[in-house]
Amino acid sequence: SIVLAIVGIGGIGKTTLAQKIFNDDTINRVFTKKIWLSVNKDFSVAEILKRAIIESGGDHHAAGNAKATLQRILQNALDGHKTILVMDDVWNDQAWSDVLKTPFVNAAGHGSRVLVTTRHDLVARAMKAREPYHHVDKLDPKDAWSLLKKQVCMVLSFLMFFLFAFLLLG
Repeated sequence: SIVLAIVGIGGIGKTTLAQKIFNDDTINRVFTKKIWLSVNKDFSVAEILKRAIIESGGDHHAAGNAKATLQRILQNALDGHKTILVMDDVWNDQAWSDVLKTPFVNAAGHGSRVLVTTRHDLVARAMKAREPYHHVDKLDPKDAWSLLKKQVCMVLSFLMFFLFAFLLLG
């Protein structure tokens, strides 16, 4: 499957992880087109297609909101390009299945990928994402405490450095 999924509860860090992947130097070298779409619950078909066209460098001045026309313009923009499409905060598979899949699959170059973030395994399954999905989970208490101690120590070291510098330099 060309679709990969990051799954987890709201606020757990799915979008942050996807952003780190999307902005990674390797991704920039490997993919010739990069598209980031925040999908949300009540997305507009025309808006999501127009944003995909803009992000892919396509002709976004095309008139109208007709789905078929916008899909064709997106398909032309993606034609032959190795593309990474991130679909963030997806609540159901319709934005993929009914809107973006056809132009993406028909035009994007070999090795193109879709990365979806969602709260629900069912969405990943409906999008036929490659299993196993990447689940982002809460830290267990021991790891959370360890991380907190490291952060506190770093902040204290930083403050001590500036206090020392202030006292030394006056």
